[in-house]
Amino acid sequence: MGFDAPDYLASLRTFVDAYEGPAQRAVAAAPAVFEFYARLFGDTTLSRDARSMVNAVLAYFVVPEDVLPEAEFGPFGLVDDLFVAGHVFRILRRELPRGAVSHAWQGDGDVDAVMDLIYTEARGELGKRSREVLKLAGLG
Repeated sequence: MGFDAPDYLASLRTFVDAYEGPAQRAVAAAPAVFEFYARLFGDTTLSRDARSMVNAVLAYFVVPEDVLPEAEFGPFGLVDDLFVAGHVFRILRRELPRGAVSHAWQGDGDVDAVMDLIYTEARGELGKRSREVLKLAGLG
């Protein structure tokens, strides 16, 4: 009897499909952002520190009890996950080789523009809770 691991990315795509509400553009980008970090994690050129931050983003996406649990808030609950992703991108952007970024980004649009949008929308929705999110993610 084999084990079929759940396809988190496919589940995420289904979860955000047709979402309409606050931070709608950021939430719609969640699958592409998760895939970006998953692909970055597989990049052997990342430094140990960069890999740790990438791992923090991926872990925060899948942890069920975070600041805005998806079970309670639906797709809007991804806002804190996206904030972590946008925050880490701002830190790593100067360090990541351009080739690593272009290889990892499979989403629509320019990765810098998408991450700026995500960071801005998510931070705006979180307000003062953004510090709590970073602390829970092990980044603050």
